[in-house]
Amino acid sequence: MLQSFCDSYGIDPVAFDATGALDPVLDVDTRLFIDPSLLRQTETPELKASYQRVVDHFSDVLRVVGNIGSERDVFWRKADQLLTFPEVHGLCIGYATTAKAGSGMGPKLRANLLKTVLQIVQAGVKDPALFEIVGAFEDNVGPDRISDMVAKIILTDLVAFTQRVCSDLGIPMKPLLLVKGQPPEDMPANPATGDAIILVPKDVLRDLPIAESYADIAYVAQYNEALRAELNAIIGTAWSRATVAEKKQALRNSFMDYPEVLLQVLQEYKAAGRSLYDFKDDPSGETTWYRSAKQFSRQYPLHLSLESPADTERVFEVVKRICEHFRALVEDNQLCKLLYDKGGRPKHESAAQLLFYGIAAAYCTANGIELSPESDGGRGPVDFKMSSGFDGRVLVEVKLTSNSQLFHGFDKQLPIYQKAERATRGVYLVIDNGGASDDRMAAFRQHVIDAGVSAPTVMIVDGVPRPSASRAAY
Repeated sequence: MLQSFCDSYGIDPVAFDATGALDPVLDVDTRLFIDPSLLRQTETPELKASYQRVVDHFSDVLRVVGNIGSERDVFWRKADQLLTFPEVHGLCIGYATTAKAGSGMGPKLRANLLKTVLQIVQAGVKDPALFEIVGAFEDNVGPDRISDMVAKIILTDLVAFTQRVCSDLGIPMKPLLLVKGQPPEDMPANPATGDAIILVPKDVLRDLPIAESYADIAYVAQYNEALRAELNAIIGTAWSRATVAEKKQALRNSFMDYPEVLLQVLQEYKAAGRSLYDFKDDPSGETTWYRSAKQFSRQYPLHLSLESPADTERVFEVVKRICEHFRALVEDNQLCKLLYDKGGRPKHESAAQLLFYGIAAAYCTANGIELSPESDGGRGPVDFKMSSGFDGRVLVEVKLTSNSQLFHGFDKQLPIYQKAERATRGVYLVIDNGGASDDRMAAFRQHVIDAGVSAPTVMIVDGVPRPSASRAAY
């Protein structure tokens, strides 16, 4: 059953929100990250010393790196040890698809990072804030890994915060393992898995850490004329075709060749003001979908029944009814508003995927049928399957018309998923958010017709906001 943390423990959402904690949806990854820059000014009492913990840890790394004489010497190994963190169970943020763990940093990735840090230190930069923006120029180090490292450094503070919130709200705790080899802590348990859950204050979370903007090519180029000329030559030739790895390498090389530029970037990064994620508007569509799905399912109930035997065709008919009802909610009942931010800009496709996932799960639960939607963290194809007595699969792939892979998803992506999951039926649920011209939509509709009856079933939803019925006449 799809549930948030406070729902699973029967806590009033308003009371829980007052604690300042993120209410995670259990076993669905919330793609928000601990931004170390927000730790500097957090209002959460247990985290007041957290930023200094981070600074102290990375300062130790830089001191050791400064003594490295050769790769794999005693100082290299010590620095590598300082960048090796025991796996923490219980964080419900980032790109993990379960509540158990986030993205680790393996030996190869640590070795590459150490090489980069060593070169930068040798160039004269020894500011520990370097590690806060390292994801902007080091390949395969993204905000999820930075967040994971920081979380492990400040784990004792996060534990104390979790324990205080649970104590204040009367949420039961019991001794649970957080880090292998360390004593268990009194923590709340995930009812589905029995593992510990670590709560995170909302005032240290962001969808994309601010550090990313301080390592943009155009931003960096303004500080040095020679560097600007070099980067302009790259940008003027093949920058638009460069991969993320190639862009990061260019930044990495520029910081090594022009350390004064990196120092300036770090200085401005540390002086930046506090900019919190807007949880009310939820521009990335990461948090509001769950409560909204529950509200809409209550307000607009849908009666479902699944007759025995639950073969593929019967399951497919139920799934189609859910999709059709979702279309009605979007087109006629203002659910489409959740697909756009307060400025009217379309949210990412994952916001639509999560919203459909939440709606589908709510209707399955409300009807008490043994049909559960499962997916990779609520994103990607939603796989409807029986908990027992049904070996087939029915998949639903949600795609926005603004996605450049609209045709590819229909031709290749969903059929591949169907084959991998042994699914014989699939629905390609296309939400028109105004991201395709009339000609492109006409071409897509014709493409679907030409594909014939063996192709996935296509359902097109008009997701462009319209005036409510009360205003339409004016």
